[in-house]
Amino acid sequence: MRFAGLSLLVLFVVALALPAQEPTKNDLLFAIEKQLQAVHESAGPSVGCVVVSRSEQYPKPVRASDVPGTLGVFDPVQFLKNNPRAKPLLAVSLDLSRTENIPDHGFACGVVIDEKGLVLTPYHVIEGATKIYVHLPGRVGSYADIHAADARTDLAVLRLSTPPAGLKAIKFADVRLDERGTRRATVTVGKLVVLVANAYASNFPVDKPSASLGSVTNVRHHLTTKGRENLPRLNSYYDFGPFLEHEAKLNTGISGAALLNLDGEMIGLTTTAPILGLGEKTPEYALPITEPVLRMIHVLRRGEEFEGGALGVALDKDSVVISGVLPLGPAAKAGLRRNDTITHVNGAPVTRYEELLGHIGPAIAGTKVTLTVRGVQNRGDIVLTLGKWQHDRPVIASVRPAPVFGLRVDHDSILAQRVGDNAQAILENTVKGIPEGVSVREVANDSPAATAFKKVGDRPERWLITHVNGDTVTTPTEFYAATKGQKAIKLTVIDPTEAMRPQREVSFP
Repeated sequence: MRFAGLSLLVLFVVALALPAQEPTKNDLLFAIEKQLQAVHESAGPSVGCVVVSRSEQYPKPVRASDVPGTLGVFDPVQFLKNNPRAKPLLAVSLDLSRTENIPDHGFACGVVIDEKGLVLTPYHVIEGATKIYVHLPGRVGSYADIHAADARTDLAVLRLSTPPAGLKAIKFADVRLDERGTRRATVTVGKLVVLVANAYASNFPVDKPSASLGSVTNVRHHLTTKGRENLPRLNSYYDFGPFLEHEAKLNTGISGAALLNLDGEMIGLTTTAPILGLGEKTPEYALPITEPVLRMIHVLRRGEEFEGGALGVALDKDSVVISGVLPLGPAAKAGLRRNDTITHVNGAPVTRYEELLGHIGPAIAGTKVTLTVRGVQNRGDIVLTLGKWQHDRPVIASVRPAPVFGLRVDHDSILAQRVGDNAQAILENTVKGIPEGVSVREVANDSPAATAFKKVGDRPERWLITHVNGDTVTTPTEFYAATKGQKAIKLTVIDPTEAMRPQREVSFP
């Protein structure tokens, strides 16, 4: 259904052209009312109520799935058959399809992003879940698995086990928060927005979403550290990414609801995670669906891990002056040095630490970026390929590269971050240059790869793989392409922290 998103403007134009037919106040109010109804009718079917249980009462699978995030369904009849001593009331209480059980577990919202049964919600909503059920408008719903999730970006995509017929995916808007060149901002302070949520209310079925009209009251660019001093920096998108403050409210703040423009297109996913409530009137917030965030969602939609970008530099506090360069990192390979100053990223000016992270953090590892650098030896634009940021937040990916005889690999920048201070030997032997390759991510126990790596030491994670069957590999994509369909693999590996970096060979099966 197509909307007349500019209906109010049209009324004003008509009023100017035909003074005798100037719209009354009621006409304008009816126009707003009609638009709100149209948004609710279009987007409402795409917003569900996500019920999350963390109960340990659910039966453990006989055989654990090798697909991360698989939670499965719950059948109370089968549960009682398999557990004859269990009380029927227990089976009833664990059934998340029954709306009366929602208060005993927990709920938020989620937004359908694919007609095949994919639902977007914040990660903090489903963290630690043992069962998930999504109630959708029309009194339909389904249990769900976690298709992919990333705690650092606070995003998760659920996969419905039995998607109802006629699912409708939300439409995303073109969200721009600032002006750059001839491109105008599309979301600014004062923009009218509609909040659509499917929240549980006692004594009512979860069958029809609610809507509220409001406006964007601010565009926040990162959280301050006040009240968050004990949290590691860079551990959350909220440390460096923008989010929207708005006044479109329902009864209480809720995560995972859809914040929409007047054309019914989604501009934000509501969140309560980073906000400390102050006073009686606490603002509402949403993660804006900007182009970088949309890239994250598309990765998770494919069921893959989101690999956030990294430069491999340390910065002086609250500045963009480089205080250290990580050996093996993208910046070191590009020739950046201590005391260089990064002034622009892809043409956009940066003057603060958080501004730089706002460009690099949401980018995908392997992406090329252009840095404008000012320094003694570096001046002008430098193009480099981003590495991958290593963090300790949970990640779920149901779609992963198949292991190669038990071996999976990662970006070499992960190895650089892992070896830490020992990596100084890499720079001390610059005559041989900075090596490139892929690092060892994991080696399955009792696999051909594990047996082969034992011949060169007990710590396979120390090695950088530079060649596969004699061919150079510099990214995980190149590695998996080079090994696909091969019946025998010969790897050339080095320890980049060794002074002379002798090459060794690892062959399997």
